[in-house]
Amino acid sequence: MEQQSISISKAGIVTSLHARCSIIAASNPIGGRYDASLTFSENVNLSEPILSRFDVLCVVRDEADPMQDAHLAKFVVSSHIRHHPTQRGTTLEDSNAPDPDFVLQQDLLKKYIVYSRENVHPKLQNMDQDKVAKMYSQLRQESLATGSLPITVRHIESVIRMSEAHARMHLRPQVSEEDVNMAIRTMLESFVDTQKYSVMRAMRQTFQKYLSYKKDHSELLYYILRQLTMDQLAYMRGLHNHSQATIEISERDLLERARQINISDLKPFYDSRIFKMNSFSYDAKRKVIIHILPDAPSSAVSSA
Repeated sequence: MEQQSISISKAGIVTSLHARCSIIAASNPIGGRYDASLTFSENVNLSEPILSRFDVLCVVRDEADPMQDAHLAKFVVSSHIRHHPTQRGTTLEDSNAPDPDFVLQQDLLKKYIVYSRENVHPKLQNMDQDKVAKMYSQLRQESLATGSLPITVRHIESVIRMSEAHARMHLRPQVSEEDVNMAIRTMLESFVDTQKYSVMRAMRQTFQKYLSYKKDHSELLYYILRQLTMDQLAYMRGLHNHSQATIEISERDLLERARQINISDLKPFYDSRIFKMNSFSYDAKRKVIIHILPDAPSSAVSSA
């Protein structure tokens, strides 16, 4: 990857081929389940020199989450429904189907990618070197303190490559400050997600200003609300020792967490699509947020 070439010595053929393309690799954790108490390298049993050659590392955890599990199940079912013909002339509707205003046709997307690759070659001219240097220094310190992924000069090159890629996506002839900030955000999200669970939350607070750059407030607030909901669900099940039909979260708790990231108005979030499609509703009189669990019986929900 680093030399953009691959050497082959097989079946009597000894040659070197160009490999100027993106590489996507997948690895299963040792034992079949990711252990959040271990470092990333300990989970996948890959050497540090190999890991340092990847620009972005994504950890996909299979965690028991009622909200995410219900959302995933609806997505799988709706995908099968959309790919099967309707029966007896009836139309199968799915409330979880994607909004057509947000769907980009595949043919148009292919043409866009080809055009950007062939005609757009962003140049680095006014790149904020101090910002990249500061980020690199902070990551190095955090890496040494937590004993997690090694941060090397290759990661600076990764930021440059991702900045150029982001500029190319927007058909810009030069790399702008926005491109650099998005590359730094992607790099930090990759780094934070590979941390042990015990240090992940603290690290998110340390790099909050980078991680929240140009992120949709609804997405950020949903992440916070999801954490509050999971904490409340664990408490309720431990207290009553049985599943609950609904969960209530005080608006004050969400607002307190939201103000830590400079968000004080929650009304747009209550009207957002991500809030409604994940079975949340807002009771303005009681100032509570209500979440209906996916496995809740209809009688229990109506009585609540």
